[in-house]
Amino acid sequence: MEKIELTDEMISTLRERVRDYLTDKRYRHTLAVEKEAARLGGMFLPDRINSLRAAALLHDITKRDGLEKQLQYCSEFGIIYDVFEISSPKLFHAKTGAALAKRDFPEFVDDEIVSGIRWHTTGRAEMTAFESVVYLADYIEETRTFPDCVELRRYFYDGISDPDSDRAAHFKKTMVLSFDMTIRNLIEEGAPIDRDTVAARNRFILELREDKTN
Repeated sequence: MEKIELTDEMISTLRERVRDYLTDKRYRHTLAVEKEAARLGGMFLPDRINSLRAAALLHDITKRDGLEKQLQYCSEFGIIYDVFEISSPKLFHAKTGAALAKRDFPEFVDDEIVSGIRWHTTGRAEMTAFESVVYLADYIEETRTFPDCVELRRYFYDGISDPDSDRAAHFKKTMVLSFDMTIRNLIEEGAPIDRDTVAARNRFILELREDKTN
């Protein structure tokens, strides 16, 4: 898919179009993720801010749909799933949302944006900087009140504001902490842990170790 350049006007149009796909509460969250993605993009990917905003606006477009509808999307788009995902239906919306974004919003997405949507929930071993920003923006946006979200948001911004901070390393440490929180919560719930989340955590830990030796 050819890379696109999104204008502010296109983002405004997209912001209105996605409203029909979201509950009022989810729409408020989506706008907050857009704001956070733009803020993080200014720090780490200043040339991709509008693409990050688009991924944020589209990241939850199938979140309100139940399991039956999610399975219909999988059938329609040829999405492969397993028993693990049936037992964790919240995971479906990242896959189905990415597929629906390509179908319903082709003028607003390219491969990078679709990938940001696809991996915003679990992460993956070879996460790109773009995917990581979308993931983190979803986790720490300002309206999140879950204790882990508040803690992670505070951790990230306290560290990033330190003038002596290595921003890239701090970002990776924040990602590791986010996966630690997710995995801990799943263990406490007795829920299965997605293999991609474990792989993402391990990858960032290895990168941090490699960075220290270089």
